[in-house]
Amino acid sequence: MSRITPTARAAAAIAALAASALVLSACSGSGDPGTSDEPADTAKLVIGLESDQAALGYDPIRYGNGQRMFFEGIYDSLFLLDEDGAVVPDLVTNFEYSEDQTELTLDLDTSATFADGTALSAELVKQNLDFRGDADLSAYSGFAEGEANEITEVTVVDDDTVTLTFPAANPGFEANLVLPAGAIVGPTGVADRSSLDASPDGSGPLIIDGEATVKGNSYLQVKKEDHPAAGDYPFDSYEFRPILDPQARVNAVISGEVDTALITSDTQAQAESAGTSVEANGGTIANIIAFDKSGATAPQWGDPRVFQALSMAIDRETFVEAVHPGELPTANALPADNPGYIPEIEEEYAYDPDAAKALLAEAGYPDGFSFDFTISAQSQRDLEALQPYWEAIGVTMNLNTASSTEESFAVVQTEPLGGPIPLTWTNPLGNVYGVLFGFANFHGAESPEIQGAAGALGAAGDDAEAQAAALTDLNRAIVDSGWLIPLYEQLAPWAYDDAKVATPTFAGTEVFPLLATLQPAS
Repeated sequence: MSRITPTARAAAAIAALAASALVLSACSGSGDPGTSDEPADTAKLVIGLESDQAALGYDPIRYGNGQRMFFEGIYDSLFLLDEDGAVVPDLVTNFEYSEDQTELTLDLDTSATFADGTALSAELVKQNLDFRGDADLSAYSGFAEGEANEITEVTVVDDDTVTLTFPAANPGFEANLVLPAGAIVGPTGVADRSSLDASPDGSGPLIIDGEATVKGNSYLQVKKEDHPAAGDYPFDSYEFRPILDPQARVNAVISGEVDTALITSDTQAQAESAGTSVEANGGTIANIIAFDKSGATAPQWGDPRVFQALSMAIDRETFVEAVHPGELPTANALPADNPGYIPEIEEEYAYDPDAAKALLAEAGYPDGFSFDFTISAQSQRDLEALQPYWEAIGVTMNLNTASSTEESFAVVQTEPLGGPIPLTWTNPLGNVYGVLFGFANFHGAESPEIQGAAGALGAAGDDAEAQAAALTDLNRAIVDSGWLIPLYEQLAPWAYDDAKVATPTFAGTEVFPLLATLQPAS
C-alpha cells in the first residue's frame, strides 16, 4: 500500500483561548494593516461579488469553484485548499491508495456534526457520493459512469472509513474532493435535496441568517454558537452581495458600500486612482481550446503544426491591449508562477505570421483553409479580434452566433475550436482529465505526451522537484500539441478598504481568497 499521512483536520476542537491567540497571530501576520490607531470593526465584512452565489439554493454540489468562498464556511469538505493552494485533508484524517491506485480509502473525522446533531459517518459520505449520477449536481459530473474521474463504487468499511473504487488507476484523485465536490451535506439535506433550496445543511462554523438574507440581493452568514472552528473566522458575520455590473461593483467598494470586492482588470486603475487599495492574483489562463484533435471534422486538425501556426499568428500584446486591458499576454498553458512555466515558449510562439504560413505549408495547406466557429455574446469580441490574425495567414474563420444554449454545447462534437475558455491550474490533473480528455475530447483523441506528463505528476506525490519536472513536460506537451492555444493570463483584482481589511492573500492561483484568510486591518 502507498500510504500518505497528512495533518489532522484544521478545524478540530480547540480551546477558546488558543483559538483567540491564533486569530490574533493571523491578524498581525497578514497583509498591511490600515493606518488608523483604532482597531478595525470586526462585526461584519461585506463582500461584493460578480454573481449570485446561491442562485440555485444552498446545495454546494450544484456549483463550481466560483462559489467556493461562499460555501466554505458553511460546509466542511473531505479535502480543502490550504493557504498555499495545496490540497490538504479537512474531514479526512488519513487517506491511502491501493498499490494499483484503483482504490482510495478515507479515514474520517467523526467529530463533525450537523444541524440535527448527527455526526459525520462513512455511511453519510457514501450517501453523498451516491448522488454522482444526478445530472443537476454539476460538481459530481466527473464522478459519473463513463466520465474521466468515474467512481465505480463507494464502500463503507466501518463507521469512520470509506473506500472509493475507480475503473483504472487514478493517482491524485483527492484533488477532486475539495470544495465544492468534496462538501458533505448533512442527513436532512441528503434525504431531501430540495430542502437545500431554502437552507443549507452543513457542519461548518457559519450558517445563513435567513431573516437578514434577501435572495439575489444579500446573503448574511453568521457564526454558529460554540462551534469549535468559529475562531478561525475573525469577523462576526459575512455579508455577500452580488453586484453583476463591473462598474457598479468598483463604485461600491470606492464608496464604502462594500468592504472588499472582486473587480475587473479594466476597472483596477479607477479603484487605485480613487485611493482604494487593490491586490491582484494571477493563475487563470484564457485559451482557445481544440475540440477536434484528430482530424475528425477536417484533416488539418490532426496535424499539430496547424495549431502551432494559429498560435504564432496571434499578436497577443496587441490583442490583450485592445480587448482585455490589464491582463497578461501569454503563450504558456500554465501560469507564470507555476513551476512548469517555460519562458522560452513566449519566444517560440511569439507573433510571427511568416513562420505561421511556413508551418501551414509544411502541413500541406499553403493556401490555408476555412472553418466555422460558433460564438456567443460573451465571446464575440474576442473572436472578432482574432479573426484578422488568422485571415492574414490564409485561414478564414466563419463566425456564427449560437441560437441557443444547446447549440453552444453541441459544437464540441461538430466544430474544431471553442472558447475562449478560462482554466485555473490549482488542480492540473482536473484540467487534464476533466477538460482535455473530458468534455473537450468528444472524438477520443490520444496524446501520449500529455498523458505521460499527467501520469508523472500524479505519481510525484509531495516531491516538489518531480512535480516541477512533470508540470514542465505537461506545459510543453499541451502547447506543442495545440490542444490549448493560450491567449492571456487573467488577473483577479480585489479592491478593499485597507482601514477595515488587511491585504488579501490567495490560495495558490485561486481567484477567490479563502474566506477565513480575510483578516481585519488591525
